[in-house]
Amino acid sequence: MHTPTVRPDYQAVEQYRPRLMRQAMRLVRDQATADDLVQECLIKAWRGLDGFMGHSALYTWLYRILLNCTYNHFNRSGREIQLPDEREEAFETPDEATPEEHLIAKQRAQDLLEGLDGLPQSLSETLTLRHMDDLSYEEIAAALAIPVGTVRSRLSRAHRALGLK
Repeated sequence: MHTPTVRPDYQAVEQYRPRLMRQAMRLVRDQATADDLVQECLIKAWRGLDGFMGHSALYTWLYRILLNCTYNHFNRSGREIQLPDEREEAFETPDEATPEEHLIAKQRAQDLLEGLDGLPQSLSETLTLRHMDDLSYEEIAAALAIPVGTVRSRLSRAHRALGLK
């Protein structure tokens, strides 16, 4: 049985609250619900911290808990998870960019987001974790509880569908 060299503490877990909030908002599109889900996630993480074995990054483990909390929420409410347009923040251009560069970047972001909305949720979620959250293939696999090969396959299919490769 593998144990992490340093057991994460409350601060290590809490530092991910803003990042988890962004993810929760992308999934539920409601501030109050996102707050509740992140709070539930952090409570479950804190209670289960002894079970964190260090096989994945702490954020990956937390993200998986958040996904489970979100899935449970949607199962109770009978609604489906959808990724909203708040993802545009991932495409912000630097302040020193010209107005034309800002306009071009905004149009590209809008085109990509429209393309993401047309993808199956599994492809969209995998692509978002890779390119917007900058997770490695291994971290995505751990977060989604799928093999790394499936991550590669999903990314390849998403890229082809969006005309990126």
